[in-house]
Order: sequence, then structure tokens, then C-alpha cells
Amino acid sequence: MRLFHSGRAVEIESEAYRLRLLPPPENSFFRDRRSGRLFAFAAGGDCNTPEQNDDAVRIGGWEVAEEDGNTVLLRNTVVSRCWEKRIFTIRAEEHRLEFFHELAGRGALQDVRFFRVSCGEGEFGFCGEVDEVFSPAPNFHGQNHYHTTQTVALNYGNDLSLTAGGMALASVPHVLALRDRRDRDCTVFGAFADPGCYDWDEFVWNPAAVHAPTPYVGDSVLGGGFAIRYYGRKKVEGVWRSPKLCVTFVRGEEKVLAAALEDACRHGYLPRPAPRSDGPAWWREPIFCTWHEQASLATGMKVDFNTPGETPVGTLCTRKNTERWLDILESHGCRPGTVILDDKWQRHLATAEPDETKWPEMRRWIDGCHARGIRVFLWCMSWYKEGIPADEMMTRDGVPVCGDITDPKFEARTRAMVRKMFSDAPDGLDADGVKIDGLLNLPTGPGLKNHGDLWGLELQKRFLEVFCGEAKKVKPDVCISVFTANPYLDEYTDMVRLGDMYHARLTPERSMEIRAEVIRACHPGKPIDTDGQFYFCAGPDWLTLLAKQAKIGIPTIYNAEILRHGRFFMNPEVVKWQESDYRYIAEVFDRYRLDAGLLPPG
Repeated sequence: MRLFHSGRAVEIESEAYRLRLLPPPENSFFRDRRSGRLFAFAAGGDCNTPEQNDDAVRIGGWEVAEEDGNTVLLRNTVVSRCWEKRIFTIRAEEHRLEFFHELAGRGALQDVRFFRVSCGEGEFGFCGEVDEVFSPAPNFHGQNHYHTTQTVALNYGNDLSLTAGGMALASVPHVLALRDRRDRDCTVFGAFADPGCYDWDEFVWNPAAVHAPTPYVGDSVLGGGFAIRYYGRKKVEGVWRSPKLCVTFVRGEEKVLAAALEDACRHGYLPRPAPRSDGPAWWREPIFCTWHEQASLATGMKVDFNTPGETPVGTLCTRKNTERWLDILESHGCRPGTVILDDKWQRHLATAEPDETKWPEMRRWIDGCHARGIRVFLWCMSWYKEGIPADEMMTRDGVPVCGDITDPKFEARTRAMVRKMFSDAPDGLDADGVKIDGLLNLPTGPGLKNHGDLWGLELQKRFLEVFCGEAKKVKPDVCISVFTANPYLDEYTDMVRLGDMYHARLTPERSMEIRAEVIRACHPGKPIDTDGQFYFCAGPDWLTLLAKQAKIGIPTIYNAEILRHGRFFMNPEVVKWQESDYRYIAEVFDRYRLDAGLLPPG
């Protein structure tokens, strides 16, 4: 790697890129040497507060802070409206770049911007020979590609107002790539931090302009650049260093996420998940979940998605119904190894007390399942407020939102619930695992308050740390099934499910594959619960999805008798399963068990 000066500019040349830096508002340039692609950008960024935009008053020149054969550290000092001192730093290595801010002063952060600089009455940004933003994290529409004039935001929760259409997996890594549709080269940008500092909500490409260049609104979407949003909850007191914007280079969008995660692990920003296949064999047994069978019963033979059934779906998770469904499956040779009791077996979400009207003698019933070789998972909601006292909830603008896991009282309530679910003591339920739902509901956005002032991925981690930690103390081989995909949460992850697929295609097959790729990159070797995908298939060969699920992960069915399936804007169908359907399921289960080593050969 070579560093040299050219007039007022500082230039760096490596095998991967050539970088030419000038202080903003002058243009800096960056060339990806493999693709030949050129980028122009303002080499800095604003650190805005909720009350004020951080316009630069004076921007200094670039200084070389460190230099050796492998790394160059460059700094630019800015006098701004909001901070006593703001330093923009670039760490240049042979095959990667890293950008971050250092602030001195006191205040709250609204967002931290990269390559979007305001000074005077102008705003300066980022552009290049690219026309597409690729997100390795799919949304509920199955969308991964966006035009560079769009705003693309990845949220650790699930803000449905975002143009990314809502996240399809909770708390995914904040990674985006810029590319041109004419070739396969990708310039990868990831927001990473030191452990304990993942406390922002969103990672954004092309944040809204502060200073419009013309009265025409269409010109305001050409700014480019990135932002990390805190919504005023990050307090700076003294000196603070921002998350890192890490840049790597790959050929092929299928390599984007893995490359970004490998880089983050190598530099200590993420723990390296160990490839894992050492869990109990029963974790990988075929699954039956009651939810879609409940939904089919609730709607009867109605096909209109907009017409609610007369019976609430949650009232149909009963012992009587579940016994019937399991008997039907077992009598046709389709015995699942795991049954998931879905919404809602318990009296209140805040406890593990069974609703005796639906589940008399639940512990005895679970013991009976164990006797017939079936493990039992209990459905559990996260980030809910039902049955929680007001003084144990976090709030948004003073209004209770959900239980506050950072509050010692609610933490104690959660731990007691977990002990009840998994304890084999006479007053416990002795369940084998849990399906944690609602992780997409992690509170994000403005106006939030909680006891511990903990947010973003750190808040999601705290919930899983409490839940999983208590569960493992009670029953070491308990299986924690989640809907998150992030190496930062790998310690609290035994199984990941693909989740609901309100996709734009005819069938969920491609969406299953894409989500599974994300899960494998984040949690290598962990079992994948492929979930109840028949419901989301509008094609005539819906049953063949099960064989495809078995190739991706654990084959999972949500129906035992009646199936209601289709997609929005297509006529849904309600079908009663036939003998041929059960034979096909039995064949898939048997073949899967044999291939997975769950059956003896022959």
C-alpha cells in the first residue's frame, strides 16, 4: 500500500482501490480497482442532534495520524455547530476501508451520517458508477434490490413505514452493497461497533436531504451516503467514538453478507459463531405447529382473507384439538418429533400459567407426549404488554408500549415464567423448547424510554440473554427457537425459523432459500425451522414445498386436516387433506429422518 501527497490532496493506492482525499466541500474520489468503478464523495459526515443539524463551521485538512506497511490512519478535524470537536477518521488497509467519527462535547444524537456533509447553505453527498443497492436482508415482499435514488433502511425492529417494506428476519446485520446491474462486482458497506455498542435503531442508505439543491423534489433524492439513526437516545458526554462504516469488496451478491461478517469478526466487532451440529438429535426432528390449523378452523371454509372468522384463532389452541391433530398425523404415519403449541395456550402472556379451560392438566399431557416420543415446544411472545403492570413497561411519549426487560421487576417476572415453562418439578410444565415470537416488535424509533436506557441490538440481546440464560439453568438441553439472524445473538440461538412469507411471488420457495442463506451466514450449523409454508403457496403443487423444506432445514407442517392457502390478490383455497397427501408427508418425513441420521439405516 502506498501513501503520497498530490498538492492539497492525500492519496492512497492499494491492490484493491485508489483513494484521493480533499477536505469537504471539495470532492474526494475512490476507485475500485477490480471493477474500475469510480465514486465521488464528501469525505466526512454530519452528527446531528434532535434540535439542530450539525453544519460544519470550519473543516481542516487531512492529517496522517499513523502509517505502517499495512495500515494508514487519516484524520480531519471539523468545527461544527453541535460539538466542541468532531474528527472524521479513515483507517485504510490493503483490502478494506473503515470510517468513523470522534466527538467531544455534550448532547444527544439524532443520526450519524457518512458522506453527507452540510456546510454553509449547501449539502454534499456520495455518488458513483452504480445503479443498485443490494440488501442481503430480505423484507416481507422478498425484495433485495433497490435503485440508488431510493432510501433503504435496515431496522433492528420492524418499522413498517420504511421503504424496505418491513424486515423479514429480526435484527439482521446492517449491511448493504452498491453495484451496477451490468456486472457482479459489489462494494459492501456494513455498520459495526465494539461489543456493547450496538445501540442504534437503523442503518440507512440515502437519508433525507437537509438542504434541497433545487425546488424540484426529484433532485433531493440524489444525495446518497449513509446514516446510523439513534432518534435522540444516544447521549454524548465528553468523548465518544461512533460505530464503524466498514467497506469491503466482493464479486457476486451471494458473497456480500458472508464477506461483511467475516471482516467484522476478524476485527473484533462481532463474535465468531462456531459451526454447530452438536445439539441433541431431537432438535432436528420434523415439526408440527398448531397455528395454521387453528386459523383454518377459525375461518371455516371461507376463502376471503378480509372476512374474520366467528371464533378467535387463539381460542382454538386447545388440548382437545391438539390431541386430535396429533392422532390424525400419527395414524397416517406422519408422526412429528416436535409439536409447537401456538397462540395461545397460556392464561396471560406475562405468565406460564396454562389456560385451564383449554389446557386442563397440561403437565400431564406433556408427560404423555414424552411417552409417545414427541417433544413439546411452547409458543411465547416477546415485546408485549398484556398482563404487565404499568410500572414494568417501557413507554413511547409516555404511553406504555411493552414489558421493559431492563426493569428488574419485569426481568424477575420473565425469569419466573421461564422456570415454570421448563422445570421438571411438580409445579413446572417440563416443556422441551420454546418458539419465541414477536422479536420483530423490538421497540425502535423516537419517543422511547426504559429503565436501563438500553436500545437497538443491545436491547434485543438483553431479552434473549435473560430468557435463554434462565432456560438453560433450568434445562440445559432446552431448545430456544428464535426469529432473529445475527452473529451478535448467536450465543442465545439454538434454532432459527424462516417465519411468515407474505411474498410477491406465487410460491414461497425462493423466499425460503434467501432467508436460509442469511441464517446460515449468521448461525452456521444451527437447525432451521422452515415453518408453515403451505399457507403462503398459491400454486397447485403446494404439497411439494415440504420436500424443498427438507432440503433447506427441518420439514415443518402447520396443518393436519384442513389447509387454507394462497396469497393476497389471488383467490385463496381451502382444502381437506387426502390420503395421498398424508402418504407424501410420511415419505418426506421418513426420507428426511434417514438423511439426517435420525433413523437407523434400512
